[in-house]
Amino acid sequence: MAHSRLALTMALITPILSGGCATQAQRQFQAMKIGNQEHAAQYKACAVSIYNSPEYALLRPHLSTSAADATLQQLSDPSFATPSEVETIFSTHPKFQQCRKALLNGLAQSEPSLVPILATAYVKNEDDLLALIQHKVTWGEYVRGVRDRAVEVQAAIQAENRSVVSGLQQEHQAEIAQRQRAADALAAWAQTQEMINAANRPVITNCNSFGATVNCVSR
Repeated sequence: MAHSRLALTMALITPILSGGCATQAQRQFQAMKIGNQEHAAQYKACAVSIYNSPEYALLRPHLSTSAADATLQQLSDPSFATPSEVETIFSTHPKFQQCRKALLNGLAQSEPSLVPILATAYVKNEDDLLALIQHKVTWGEYVRGVRDRAVEVQAAIQAENRSVVSGLQQEHQAEIAQRQRAADALAAWAQTQEMINAANRPVITNCNSFGATVNCVSR
């Protein structure tokens, strides 16, 4: 019976010692990573759908699907937005806003600290777009602003991600240390119980006689 109790205790300790269970920090990181990827993919699909729509045809020569892919012609375009292009901006802008809103709502669940970074960038982009509509900047100036803003946002997101991962790593190490302390305590308790059970175990002696000889065995 004592041996069975020890075996059961060790069976409970083994997963803790082997690290077979993911820590809360590991689960949180995985959920954050998967969530961010899903929300980014959904946003890209939403934005690209609008970009490729017939309605957006007038603006495609001025803008690329990604700010990083802007051509030299787009970056140096000296023209101002025409009335037709301004109308297209007005008609498609609410659709892009819906894409952005969905992204921010999704990130609010997976990695909330990214929301202020993107929300601030969107507000600044609104100001740049108004300047384009009001002929305060040319298409080239607007595209360069979008490109520079994208670089700033990417750097801010990477810095925030490093901060979040660093915090999760500290939580992970703390939980691992806590598990190890628990495992050590359980192992010590199991060993003590085995010693106590061994000390209290009754001694049973069986004797067999063969003629004048008596053979006894104690267990």
